[in-house]
Amino acid sequence: MGKEKKLASEQDLISACIDNDSRAQKILFETYAPKMLGVCARYCSNMEDAKDALHEGFIKVFRLIGNFKGNSTLETWMTRLMINTSIDHFKKSIKYLHFEEHEKVHQYSDEESSYSIQIEEEEQIKTEDLYKIIEQLPEGYRLVFNLYVIEGYTHKEIAGELGISAGTSKSQLARARTMLKKLVKEQLNIG
Repeated sequence: MGKEKKLASEQDLISACIDNDSRAQKILFETYAPKMLGVCARYCSNMEDAKDALHEGFIKVFRLIGNFKGNSTLETWMTRLMINTSIDHFKKSIKYLHFEEHEKVHQYSDEESSYSIQIEEEEQIKTEDLYKIIEQLPEGYRLVFNLYVIEGYTHKEIAGELGISAGTSKSQLARARTMLKKLVKEQLNIG
């Protein structure tokens, strides 16, 4: 009972993980693994790669948890680690990451945060269906779209993470949005 009580708060759980308490690590893993797997799946080509990235990510979490300063929530800190681990895993798993470069880049400001897809008012699409549609995007489009729209990275941050220019990131985002709108319309059978 005393041990269970000790792990009642998030800070106690973090402290126990810093002390390499395997029980606390298990609790942390079981608490956050489902959500973190979803994060990894957004950046990996398939579920097996996502599971590999998840496990690599948790190894980093347990190794680096002593560096957690509390400037954000634990979940936010872990999400950032999982994203970076998934991107690293993705880079290792492919021979050539293809991003389309064109001289004419669609310019969108970094402050543009809302990417609503305009569909007829009476049409609805579930979040899980939208995630499935996002998975259909080409890998470069999907990575940039997820990092920018879902995770809130700037084009400069995306460029640094993926080794591309900020212009390429903006172009990939514009193309992802266009393709996503088309795929949503097809899904909803609207023209």
